[in-house]
Amino acid sequence: MKLQSLVLIAAIAFFVLSCGKTEQQAETIETTQEEGVSEETEQAETLTATLERDPRTIGTDKSKEQYKIEENIYEINASENPLYGFWVGSFGKNKINIALAHVDKDSIFGHSVCAGNFRPIKGSLKESHPGVYDIQMKEPGDDQYDGEFKFTIDLSKKELTGSWKPYKNTVSAKEYTLKKRIYKYDARLGDYPDASTRYLEESDVENLLPEEIEMIRNEIYARHGYSFQNLRIRRIFDAKDWYIPMCIDIRDQLTEVEAHNIILLYNYEEYYDDYYDSYGR
Repeated sequence: MKLQSLVLIAAIAFFVLSCGKTEQQAETIETTQEEGVSEETEQAETLTATLERDPRTIGTDKSKEQYKIEENIYEINASENPLYGFWVGSFGKNKINIALAHVDKDSIFGHSVCAGNFRPIKGSLKESHPGVYDIQMKEPGDDQYDGEFKFTIDLSKKELTGSWKPYKNTVSAKEYTLKKRIYKYDARLGDYPDASTRYLEESDVENLLPEEIEMIRNEIYARHGYSFQNLRIRRIFDAKDWYIPMCIDIRDQLTEVEAHNIILLYNYEEYYDDYYDSYGR
């Protein structure tokens, strides 16, 4: 009987000690995890505190043109009308995005984004064959380079083909073939995706050539669909298949990671004031 009691007492003691050890291990793991989260939070707060010149707030207020672009983008994304969408391709030496956003009976409305410029367009359409539409759309005429679009959309091919002629003899007329594209921001696009996916350190950029730093920084903006006014930079990105000119101001779309990386890259880039507009691009 005494032997059985001793065995029982030993078993209970072992169980209690084991539970205590398990609880202690769990507390240690939980504490370690909390410390890890705390360190990450502290790092993010430190980076935020050291952001001297936030590229998301540089420049004037967002323009009414950019607000109109965003309004049209929302309407396009919310509609199932196959005419609505972003029709993208070469337009002379530049890449153009003709965004068709609203149809009301035989009237059609939208805008174009090309070479850093936004132009509202509106006109008329008619269905010449099933799924084939003939469309004429005009720019307002308050800019010296405004003109008129005439094109046909074949929904079965998701293709838009046509011509554009300026109102004044300021630039040459153009012919174009555009494809319907879907735009979605993807941080992994381009040759330098790290600039949008992680915080860069000085060691990542200090040995790069100025032109490499310039390209990494501008690629951040290109991923968001920024339409470049700078001719040299525009030529580079217009040639990339993944790039779609969507907007003329994407500052508020930059992520925290991208904002910090842009400032870091600026610090290592010489003469950037000679190349970019008032928004710092």
